[in-house]
Amino acid sequence: MKLIIKKKSKFALIGHGYHLDCIFKELIKNQFPKPIIITHPKKLHLRDIKYNENDQNLYKKVFELEKFTKIFYVKDINSRKINTILKKNKIDYIFSLSSRFIFKKKIINIYKNKIFNIHPTLLPEERGGGIFTYRILNKKKFCAATIHIVDEKIDSGKIVLKSKREKLKGQMLPINYLKQTNLIYRSLIKKFIKKIVNKNVFILNKQNSSKNFYLPRFYTDLQGAINWSWSGDYIHLFIKACSKPYPGAFCYINYKNKPLKMKIYNCHYLKRLKFSHPWFVGKIFYEDSDVFKISVKEGIIIVKKKDIKLNKNIVLKKFVGKTLYNFPSELLKSMTDVTNVFK
Repeated sequence: MKLIIKKKSKFALIGHGYHLDCIFKELIKNQFPKPIIITHPKKLHLRDIKYNENDQNLYKKVFELEKFTKIFYVKDINSRKINTILKKNKIDYIFSLSSRFIFKKKIINIYKNKIFNIHPTLLPEERGGGIFTYRILNKKKFCAATIHIVDEKIDSGKIVLKSKREKLKGQMLPINYLKQTNLIYRSLIKKFIKKIVNKNVFILNKQNSSKNFYLPRFYTDLQGAINWSWSGDYIHLFIKACSKPYPGAFCYINYKNKPLKMKIYNCHYLKRLKFSHPWFVGKIFYEDSDVFKISVKEGIIIVKKKDIKLNKNIVLKKFVGKTLYNFPSELLKSMTDVTNVFK
């Protein structure tokens, strides 16, 4: 299938993030009609900003564009209100960028083959969400992005453009994958706009269903509990996979005979067996001013104190001798067992 987009076309940008900022500026730079922005409620933006506080360039604030164009904060992209907004602003095409919305049949039919999405994988592989987390868990060090047509299924529409960058170097943290993916997003967006300006034809390619697999969205706040009975290598990967810009992997520690939630954002693993009996698993056996060390299966997990956060910003003076638990119920159950004190 072929598609030609005219330069005078007006876009609605739906979503948030660095790449929305990129396409907005590219459209203005190339003298397209000023696009409108439709996005989720501000409280969700504030949550995203919180987790990107150390590197604001990764997360462009949508509200910074309020002085340049119309921005609509909505809860439902499929409402009558949105249809009215799109008609009133004479929108020709929709571009979805990290949108939290799922487009339903009615709006897809109105804008058939005119809704684009940019996805951080090389489709049809890795459809769905939680991409960087799953990629780290599977030790895959590459980044990719695909611009595709939105249809009624998840990430299954015809492919417009795609790109892949192999063999990433450095740390395996989601924030590193995000940085590299943002560079691919920017490159693909520039190529997309350039093809429109040059009146090039887009060739829409059907996805190869035999290569398709789907990954459900990973909710770190709910699914990020560390299982200390795993091997050290798996724990190491899991902690990294839940790191910033996500909320962090978590466990529980005893504080005044109550479970205290601890988030861990990074760690180092040594495959060096310190203790052989499973009783030692999850126990902190060493501490200094900068780090503490945890006994795990097949080795040691080393955590820098700067890479943890305790609930309610409590400062714990002593970590050594304490046990880390997967869930609060396990900790409470152990309270009557004197063997949980490790000296």
